[in-house]
Amino acid sequence: MLARPSLPRFSGSFKNFTVSISTNRETGIEDRYCVFSQGSRSKVFEKLWLKLLWDELSVKEINLLFQCELDSDLNFSILKSINVKGKKHTRNRLNLLFPDGKYSRKRYQGFKRLDVEIYEFQSYLPKLPKFSGWIRSASATGSKKQSGGSSELDTLTNIEYKDEIIVNWFYLLTVVDNSEISQWVFQSQPDED
Repeated sequence: MLARPSLPRFSGSFKNFTVSISTNRETGIEDRYCVFSQGSRSKVFEKLWLKLLWDELSVKEINLLFQCELDSDLNFSILKSINVKGKKHTRNRLNLLFPDGKYSRKRYQGFKRLDVEIYEFQSYLPKLPKFSGWIRSASATGSKKQSGGSSELDTLTNIEYKDEIIVNWFYLLTVVDNSEISQWVFQSQPDED
């Protein structure tokens, strides 16, 4: 069994977080990654995305990135575009779509200074109490009475509608001509840390 590391190899202040990789209920062992970094969790994943675009990721970095950061349509479309058109084409399109430099080589060079260490360790899962299915009496299962609540339907809450533009990122990254892409220029949102 791999023990959890206590300190990173780099000097200075650091932050750490753990990510579950796999859980095996039969053996009661959970595999996890412990990540030490000089930046926040969001900065670590931003560095990994830039490293994916401009460099090569290690196996641990790929597993960590795919465990946590495939939640947005843009991220998934970037991966599909890299698979279909290649990294160079995808980087060029991202730099055209986001001219503020969110996916630029210069930004990646700045993120290279961020120290990140990933360790794999295993931990035991807590023992679950066994349940045989036997109940002492009918009164132990709870009340058989109907709830005394109102039979009225709950009032509907106000639904807020947002004016959102649904963007087909994969189409923009792979199909659209460079002359048409100027109407789809986006400004990235400021990071919240």
